[in-house]
Amino acid sequence: MSKRKDEQVLSAFEGYDEGVRFLLEESQRRAEESRLSPEERKRVAEWRRKEEERKRKEKEKAKARQPNRMTVDLPTNLREMLEEIAQKEKVTVSQVITFFLFDSAERYQKNEIGFWGFKYPSESPRYEWILVHPNDTERMEKVESRKNKKSW
Repeated sequence: MSKRKDEQVLSAFEGYDEGVRFLLEESQRRAEESRLSPEERKRVAEWRRKEEERKRKEKEKAKARQPNRMTVDLPTNLREMLEEIAQKEKVTVSQVITFFLFDSAERYQKNEIGFWGFKYPSESPRYEWILVHPNDTERMEKVESRKNKKSW
């Protein structure tokens, strides 16, 4: 089977960068819009303007939240537990984590909880210790395998 003419033209540009693809799509969009009536063009332009405004506001919100963002590696079972709690309480996972962290940090500052017995020497040049909760089986396995490699 032979390809349609427009497919042949576009396939000739396959592998080129996104800029070329964008230009081709933009020219195709303009050609399609030129066939519309003036009222339809006006509606399409208004829709496009609203969509761009929505995206701009969304980016501003994301940028405003940036200082409060943090990436954390969590064990699978803890992440699932947090998601279940959030779903049960009908709140976001972020809110659950924030609540628990505030509570635990206050208890730590009051010396109600501590890290004694849960810190292990680190091989990292950045950190002296690895802190592993007893329920964190994923990290505990790594610590145990390193213990077997070294004689402590």
